[in-house]
Amino acid sequence: MLMNNKVIFVFTIIIVALYSSLFADISVQIRGTTRPHNLRTQSIDGIDYVDTEVINPVFKSMLKHEYSDNKVFLYIYGEQFLFLLDTPYYTFGNNHYNMQYPILLRQSKTWLPAVFIREHLPQRLSDKISRSGSGLQVDVPPDRSVQTIVLDPGHGGRDPGAVGRTLRAKEKDINLAVARQLKAMLERELGVRVLITRDNDEFMSLGARTRFANDNRADLFVSIHTNSSTGRAGNGIETYYLSTAGTSDSRAVEALENNVVELYEEAGARQQYDALAFILSDLSQTEHLENSNTLATLVHQNLVAGTRGQDRGVRQANFFVLRGAFMPAILIELGFISNEDEEAKLVNPQYQNRLARTIFEGLKRFKYRYDRIRNT
Repeated sequence: MLMNNKVIFVFTIIIVALYSSLFADISVQIRGTTRPHNLRTQSIDGIDYVDTEVINPVFKSMLKHEYSDNKVFLYIYGEQFLFLLDTPYYTFGNNHYNMQYPILLRQSKTWLPAVFIREHLPQRLSDKISRSGSGLQVDVPPDRSVQTIVLDPGHGGRDPGAVGRTLRAKEKDINLAVARQLKAMLERELGVRVLITRDNDEFMSLGARTRFANDNRADLFVSIHTNSSTGRAGNGIETYYLSTAGTSDSRAVEALENNVVELYEEAGARQQYDALAFILSDLSQTEHLENSNTLATLVHQNLVAGTRGQDRGVRQANFFVLRGAFMPAILIELGFISNEDEEAKLVNPQYQNRLARTIFEGLKRFKYRYDRIRNT
């Protein structure tokens, strides 16, 4: 009888230990550090869950919802997990997996089953995450702050862009002058890596510009242009981000900038740009639209305030040069070269410096906000 009691006692201890390891907070030790992180768990309907707001700061991960389709995207270590809300299923790569318990949305918070953190992450990302007792050991999460910015002075070479009516100023020259000054400011004052699609008077196709940004793993893409209209009265500053929708005014500017494909690029180029696969070729385009909107808004606010220019708003348009950029991307129209007064300002080096300075301040505001959200 005594032996039976001892067996029962030992068995109970084992069960309690197993239960505690399954239903306890999760310790995450980042390799090379001494102090582990503690992911708090919470029981929902008797199942252990972790709030994604607790997960993201530790793994430097990012969550994105598509409520209309009940989809949740988790981006972690450069990989994408796609979950279906209120189901236990997710997709990783080309494979589908079952967590046994559903991902939940409760009071505006997204809850992942703890078993996903404990078991599925080490299996799917075995080169980055491994189990260590009841906890995890993980590689140092990547720094996802803004480190590389690509500036794109529009037009160039055989493509002059818009041409002023009074001084015959060429858009390509103004765009390049402002981009060069902006590049120097960003490197000197923010310490970021700044690349420029063209640093002289050369022609570059629209597709090559975004390929350059993608190949260099840019964090931001800023295309700089000067506007024009058929009349002389048009004036002011506009800032755009990508969308297939838009107002009649934005479609007019879109047509003006996209016209380079017809005039200066090789035959058949328009078919390449118009292909639906080109527009929607990567989910990361959709992922970055919200940040592109924020970037456009901050830059535009600073441009208008700093130059006291006419505010023509932040708009959406289907610019070819933005389609292939898989990072937050905007297109700036600095003013109307077709307007006599604005043309005179746009060719003035001091005004070009002010334009560069105000764009810089907008980029700086975005970087500080973006870095804080993604790395804390």
